[in-house]
Amino acid sequence: MSGLIGHIIGRYQILSLLGEGGMATVYKAHDPRLEREVALKVIRREAFPPEDIDMLLKRFEREAKALGKLSHPNIVGVIDYGEHDGSPYLVMVYVPGGTLKERLGQPMPWKDAIRMLLPIGRALEYVHERGIINRDVKPSNILMTEDGQPLLSDFGLAKLFEKDKESTNLTSSGTGIGTPDYMAPEQWTGEPTALSDLYSLGVVLYEMITGHRPYTADTPAGILLKQATESLPLPKSYIQDLPQNVESVLLKVLAKEPGDRYPSVRVFVQELENLLAGRAVDATNTKPEILREHMTGKINKADLPHTLVPAKKPFPFLLAGIGALVLLGVVGGLLFVSANPGMFAAPTATAAATSTLPPTDVPPTQTLIPFTETPLPDLPPTETLIPTFTPFPEEILDGKNAAMRYIPGGEFIMGSDNAEADSRPAHKVTVAPFYIDKFEVTNEMYDACVYARECRRPLQSGSATRSSYYENPVFANYPVIYVDWKMAKTYCEWRGARLPTEAEWEIAARGADGRSYPWGEGVDCSRANSAGCVGDTAPVDQYTSGLSPYGVFGMAGNVWEWTTSLFDFYPYDASDGREDLTKTGERMARGGSWHTFGGNGGNVRTDIRLKLDPAYYGAYVGFRCVVSQ
Repeated sequence: MSGLIGHIIGRYQILSLLGEGGMATVYKAHDPRLEREVALKVIRREAFPPEDIDMLLKRFEREAKALGKLSHPNIVGVIDYGEHDGSPYLVMVYVPGGTLKERLGQPMPWKDAIRMLLPIGRALEYVHERGIINRDVKPSNILMTEDGQPLLSDFGLAKLFEKDKESTNLTSSGTGIGTPDYMAPEQWTGEPTALSDLYSLGVVLYEMITGHRPYTADTPAGILLKQATESLPLPKSYIQDLPQNVESVLLKVLAKEPGDRYPSVRVFVQELENLLAGRAVDATNTKPEILREHMTGKINKADLPHTLVPAKKPFPFLLAGIGALVLLGVVGGLLFVSANPGMFAAPTATAAATSTLPPTDVPPTQTLIPFTETPLPDLPPTETLIPTFTPFPEEILDGKNAAMRYIPGGEFIMGSDNAEADSRPAHKVTVAPFYIDKFEVTNEMYDACVYARECRRPLQSGSATRSSYYENPVFANYPVIYVDWKMAKTYCEWRGARLPTEAEWEIAARGADGRSYPWGEGVDCSRANSAGCVGDTAPVDQYTSGLSPYGVFGMAGNVWEWTTSLFDFYPYDASDGREDLTKTGERMARGGSWHTFGGNGGNVRTDIRLKLDPAYYGAYVGFRCVVSQ
């Protein structure tokens, strides 16, 4: 999208990039007719399934017209709308003073916070009276003029209060929209109302006054769980001298049940005005025991099984959201994923063929060069492979709570003389110590990076046999798929890690004794998810009898794993340019997948190699990360 800079869209000349998200890109543009600068928001066509594009364009036109009718001093006005190369766009007033988010981080005097937020409350009151819900009230959507006046922006996710069947269809796909840190409990299940905007406004005020958001976690699942099971942290725990009536107002506006909040934004605005004027507020009339009851939810965490469904259900909308929407992808305001039919084409591993097929092409039937396995002598005891003492812990949790296993490095035999042509000859390679992920990166782990707005969503939301996969909490502990090489690299970098080299991957899989499989010799469905076992991906921690010598799971089968290495023939030499990340060319994947199979499981051997176009993504390829010791 940044390639539009300098182009003309409609009558608007694109000047620079202002911001970029999962659903839209915002540019600064020049309007030559009125001789002024504007903000132009282009909706990402690729962020929506192709079958929904017509619906999107209809809904966008209706909402653009409705938003164009809004006229309020604290709302960023919509000037124009149109379509460019099939992507709809909005033209809005350009506001040069930054956002409220840029002014947060430290507690703000409560009176200053209320004075700053009151105009936004009045703007919400205005739009609610006209049947529009914003559904994404947050500091980054509150723009500041150069003289410090706040303006509410980004109604791109707005939902019209319309009753007819056609309108319901046009907006039905909007369920679950929002930004998790600021979402009302009922919004997780796609049932937002004007009181959901009220809750979000309360979160913003809470953050302005205390310097903290009420609930934070690394993933949307974590936020939802805290919202369902934990009481709201009392504002006075952060600001000890905060007046009691101010705290009471915050507790009431942030009640978990919509019916326990203020009945409207208008009433809340009046309450804030009472606080500033020193008048009594209605929140202080609420019985303390009732406030505590609807703030806490009375759920004991010990009652929560792994499915996150509490034994007691005081808030049905929260519990429904836990089971159905934790991984919906309400991640930083994202709604849809790109849908690419035909993406179930598997990469093939052949000695000579290069898998450079476009993701939508079905590769030819897999062929393998026959080989005969030569059984190795009995393996020495494990303690001779891994020292019983090391100055480094065998297992660590990195900064994102990912389990990693220590690989001591050293010299090992890479490749095999009785394997496929591009895995020959067997030769000695030396690697430095490092840590590698104990498990393949899961949907849940990857989702945390998407939520942090550092990673793109997987390019397909299903799997080979499942229409719902990435966004389905049932498969949270399954390997993430439909990620290309660059997406995998970006995720690892977000964790302060990197993809492994081929040599690092292979020593972590086979150890120092040249074993053909991580566990030794011979393969069956109790040790690895190969062809004929599951018929799709499996949980990353399922195969406890298939561990590598260093206690690493899943290094045979399940999904191929990206490495940093460019394809080149053996012997492997890390200094010959194959580890140059700036070069282009096929990158190597290792380990085989649930789909691949060769004579006696040959295609999940520790020496198997697969060269892939870095742009490839499919239902058979995932990854794991490493960090240098």
